[in-house]
Amino acid sequence: MEAFQSFLINNLKTYGATIAWIVVLFFFGKFILKAIIRRLVRLTGHLERTGDKERSNLEARAKTLGTVLVATGNVIIYTIILLMVLGLFGIDIRPILAGAGIVGLAVGFGAQSLVKDFVSGLFILIENQYSVGDKVKIGNFEGTVIKITIRSTVLQDSEGKVLYISNGSISNVINYSNKKLSDGI
Repeated sequence: MEAFQSFLINNLKTYGATIAWIVVLFFFGKFILKAIIRRLVRLTGHLERTGDKERSNLEARAKTLGTVLVATGNVIIYTIILLMVLGLFGIDIRPILAGAGIVGLAVGFGAQSLVKDFVSGLFILIENQYSVGDKVKIGNFEGTVIKITIRSTVLQDSEGKVLYISNGSISNVINYSNKKLSDGI
């Protein structure tokens, strides 16, 4: 126990200012990230002058994208801070980065369909292809959209059955509710 206290005191004396700067950068990075995302969400709400339903759909899409961007930004911030702290204490981070690259590659191949669903979901939200409440035909499935997530779209058909469609498998969409072709094109 005494050895640990001695180690901690010596490191605080040596690296105290650097650790303080890392903590400041951590909180500053999180604050800036959230401020930028909040501002983008507000800007998106003011860009289009549409009806109440369309405005609420636009705001819901912007909030969904904002949540995804904040989560991704937080992972990046935590990773950078962790690597800075490890490097500060003399741990060689090059093998960690190489290992992370190999693991990332393996996960990328393993989660290829998940990534495809995620990217397709982002484009569905960004392009406003359809919204909750719209009557659509996606491939061979037809129904009313009851939920849109980053990974899947949920429809309810005329018989009341609930259909889950992964966004990565969506190639063609017919939106029966979107009658105005000149808006937003």
